[in-house]
Amino acid sequence: MMFNSQRKIPASRRTDSGFTLIELMIAMVLGLLIVAGVGSVFIANQNAYRTNVALGEVQESARTSFEFLARDIRSAGANPCGTASVASVLKPGGDSMLYSSGGIEGWENATTAPNLPASGVGAPVAGAGDALRLAGARGAGLELESTNGQRLSVNLKSATTAIGKGDIVMICDIEKATLFQVTSDNASNKTVTHNKDDGSPGNQTECLNHPVPQSPGSTCTTFSPSSYLAIPTNYVWYIGENDAGGRSLYRYGRGQEATSGTAEMVRGVWAMEVTYHEQGGNSYVAAGSVGNWETVDAVRLELTVRSGGVQPASAMGAGTDNQPLERAFTSTVALRNRLDN
Repeated sequence: MMFNSQRKIPASRRTDSGFTLIELMIAMVLGLLIVAGVGSVFIANQNAYRTNVALGEVQESARTSFEFLARDIRSAGANPCGTASVASVLKPGGDSMLYSSGGIEGWENATTAPNLPASGVGAPVAGAGDALRLAGARGAGLELESTNGQRLSVNLKSATTAIGKGDIVMICDIEKATLFQVTSDNASNKTVTHNKDDGSPGNQTECLNHPVPQSPGSTCTTFSPSSYLAIPTNYVWYIGENDAGGRSLYRYGRGQEATSGTAEMVRGVWAMEVTYHEQGGNSYVAAGSVGNWETVDAVRLELTVRSGGVQPASAMGAGTDNQPLERAFTSTVALRNRLDN
């Protein structure tokens, strides 16, 4: 008789295959630690990337702002003829600030600068610092052939479409320069007319004399052939509100165009402080302490620049407490035409 030596083991005594509960818990903890480590590395790299991008943005905005401002500051009060004696026959009124013959002027509070937008995009922000007006003139390649008895018109050596009726232009030689308004649209015929009273603001006189206005019967100033017509530029720089609810560096003013305009130049510039050095002085002072704007020979700029150019509540932060990154930069610029005065 054959007997089966294998005995049947009760189910309760069988050894189950797989992981125990303790093993599963240990595995989960280890897995979570690995995921947390990988996640923390990813977040750290992401934050570092955002910070580097924001820092690059801030540095680029500061560099661009200084480049724009320095270019206008260096050429403030300059013209193609190199003369420092500048007058204007333009009538007062309207946006007369932009027709000023002075090369530089400042306000400690941009909201007090005249003629800037009162509200909305482009309006100066209270508490964001100063406003700075810079005037100069750029050459237009327009040389005079003759003047018509020094009154009413000047004749050019060649026809041009660079200027037209209503434009503000400058006539200059090595001794003097005068701002006036073109009152007829015939520059293509080589003649530029400057009638009295026509246009806006219009000219005070038919002459282009120094000083202005002239006494009745006085002789007009002579601008000889080989004098030049130049295009005056006059811009006010300040910090204004942008369309994202933040701040930007704005420029308000006019170049060749007959009407003034506001332009956003660099986004994210949060504040601008400007101080001035006068010839013979030993310190930089605020605008309200400048004794004579004609003696200002250098400007110190301090710009506060913020990444994103928007308010912190709507920004993706890259700095402390997830706020936008903010840095302050300083630069000093000299007015070239006043360095030797």
